[in-house]
Amino acid sequence: MKNKYAQLLANINNNPRNAQDSILIIDGLNAFLRSFTMINHINPDGAHIGGLTGFLKSIGYAIKLIDPTKVVIVFDGVGGSNNKRNLYPDYKANRNKSRMTNYSIFSSKEEESEAINNQISRLIQYLKCLPVSIICIDGIEADDVIGYLAVKFENFALTKEVTIMSADKDFLQLISDKTQVYSPVKKKIYKPEDVKTEYEIDHLNFVNYKILMGDQSDNLPGVPGLGPKKLLKLFPILNENKKISLDEIIEYSKTKINEHALYSSVIERSHQLHINKQLMDLQTIPLSDENKKEIQQSFNNQFSLNKHVFMQMYLADHLGESIPNTSNWLNQIFGGLDNF
Repeated sequence: MKNKYAQLLANINNNPRNAQDSILIIDGLNAFLRSFTMINHINPDGAHIGGLTGFLKSIGYAIKLIDPTKVVIVFDGVGGSNNKRNLYPDYKANRNKSRMTNYSIFSSKEEESEAINNQISRLIQYLKCLPVSIICIDGIEADDVIGYLAVKFENFALTKEVTIMSADKDFLQLISDKTQVYSPVKKKIYKPEDVKTEYEIDHLNFVNYKILMGDQSDNLPGVPGLGPKKLLKLFPILNENKKISLDEIIEYSKTKINEHALYSSVIERSHQLHINKQLMDLQTIPLSDENKKEIQQSFNNQFSLNKHVFMQMYLADHLGESIPNTSNWLNQIFGGLDNF
């Protein structure tokens, strides 16, 4: 028995994990809003707490599943969409018209918006009691920060695995042999072969799939009449294990212009498609040196586990059994991260 434990210890010592061995990057607002919408937890004071408790439980589940050595939570910075709106004024213009998401809890959009803001502010206080890093850079969207980090660590030898946690399909374009995407909605980890199985598109060309199809949630138009099945039929080159540029797609369309009217539509809308590329492509983020420095500083600024303050807030907010055995949960999920 002693020999067994000695061997186990030797294996651990011979294969030490470094702080950037496995990085979990969480799309903060995406995770919060999903929890806020789906979880109707109300505390004894009658306050909605679903976004708060749902977020904490969701990232706890992901940490337990992925077992990362570093956790980074990224939020949109103030005015994060402004630069993209300068390029395309209608970018996310439909967001301001969004309706209430939870009629059973709130009586007005204003009341719901106030609850969202209050819970996010409180959530940041909880996160500062956990061994995680928080990145929120004014003027930059979370998507762009996540894309920048994924590309950076793709070329960083010490990092063996990067996992992006988000229900946003845009991040599938970042998948590689090193980078994977965890969908908390589907409880599924996407790797290159999963993209091909689900979308019949090679992961290297998923961004082209998005560019051509457009994105209704961001108010970006694609090619009218070009659905997923038609796209696959007209552009089989996107299923090849080779990265195809948008210009190559347009040139390919010119060679096929007499075969289908949609090829003409692609050519006619090439200007909009190039705008889509600038707004959707997360592998070529034009960040300033100052922005990159801010991101790196925030990445390096990891908080420590502070159970005492966390539990004080938890009790003050009357979260009750929202997270059962909260103290043990903190130890089991976050205790190990303090060691890196």
